[in-house]
Amino acid sequence: MTTVRKSILENEIRVVTKIIPHAKTIAMGFWINVGARHEHTNQHGLSHFVEHMVFKGTNTRNAYEIAKALDAIGGQANAMTTQEYSCFYARFYHTHLNKITDILCDMLLSSSFKVSDIDRERQVIFQEIRMFEDDPEDYINYLLGKAYWGEHPVSRSILGTRENIESFNANMIRSYYKERYSPQNIVIALAGKVNHDAIVHRLERVLGGMTRTKYYPISKKKPQPGAQKIIKYRDLEQVHICLGGKGCDIESPERYALTLLNIILGGNMSSLLFQEVREKYGLAYHVFSSLTMYTDSGMQSIYMAVEPSKVNDALKVVYETLDCLIEKQLSQTIIREAKEYTKAIMQLAQESVNNQMVRLGQSELMYNRYVSVEEIIENIDKVTPADIQELAKNVLNIDQMAMAFLGPVEEIDTES
Repeated sequence: MTTVRKSILENEIRVVTKIIPHAKTIAMGFWINVGARHEHTNQHGLSHFVEHMVFKGTNTRNAYEIAKALDAIGGQANAMTTQEYSCFYARFYHTHLNKITDILCDMLLSSSFKVSDIDRERQVIFQEIRMFEDDPEDYINYLLGKAYWGEHPVSRSILGTRENIESFNANMIRSYYKERYSPQNIVIALAGKVNHDAIVHRLERVLGGMTRTKYYPISKKKPQPGAQKIIKYRDLEQVHICLGGKGCDIESPERYALTLLNIILGGNMSSLLFQEVREKYGLAYHVFSSLTMYTDSGMQSIYMAVEPSKVNDALKVVYETLDCLIEKQLSQTIIREAKEYTKAIMQLAQESVNNQMVRLGQSELMYNRYVSVEEIIENIDKVTPADIQELAKNVLNIDQMAMAFLGPVEEIDTES
């Protein structure tokens, strides 16, 4: 039997665990309530830079010693920065919990941010920016964000700009870290073969001395979606296309119906877009739809890559597919299959302790409570064909969609 528990340390760090008795491994994540959208313009890229730097050395371990200590016990560590949070985490055999806890807490408490390490990592991030810009699928989604969100911070790449990365110095990074990585902004999530009381006791002893800092939260202005069109010429074999329409935030009652609508539209191999664009007309190898949900907004997007001469043909098929969803109510069979697909995907994810930890950490950070798979499934089951059609009328209007094109084109007729 799995059990979810939560404790709050004296300094307000939240510790959440999901005990999975049959598991042999543990996933442990340190979640910080700071992301790219919380940065001032001159700080753009700092959250991601800090994420890199916590692995580059502490007062007692250099970067090699951190990596060696993890590798020596088979620990797999990584990190991520998003628009709304940052996280560094590890997965390991359960007998090594105390060792991993010491390493991750050392990274949290004592990252050294040495000038030499910062200068070296700056070059690594420049390479990451180049890699991002060289990947058409990544870059077209960035362009769509610009077309949909305009100049709002959520439209920015988490990597930052070259100018900002060049300007960051040790004092700036340390100050940002001290302000944002404060106990009240931290959630520590563990899933697997873990004893809740024991880990809370250990974390209280190791992290209890971490004091709160005065944090001045940046006002999160809600982004206002737009319907701009961006065309960027690049000498490629294909034109990469992204369309972005109205979505919803993470707490919207519509999120369950929108999840199913996305599956039906372009979320799997039997979806409408896959069957029409790829299987019926052979216009694209890769075509799908996806959802982006933030705490106050969201977007539904469509991606495909086609021959330059087939752009208008592909757009025509997409427009017709969207119109069909708006005008015709879906059958109970299609809805039922989408529900079963969604449930299966969530249940399959439950097989991974790392996915369990991610759900645990995200839930606590975003909702301040654990959102179980069972709760989501219950709400998915309540969605009706009428709910989806009503939502389709609201979110699939092509005239209200942003568009981005990347490839050997300079002008595109996007009229439906």
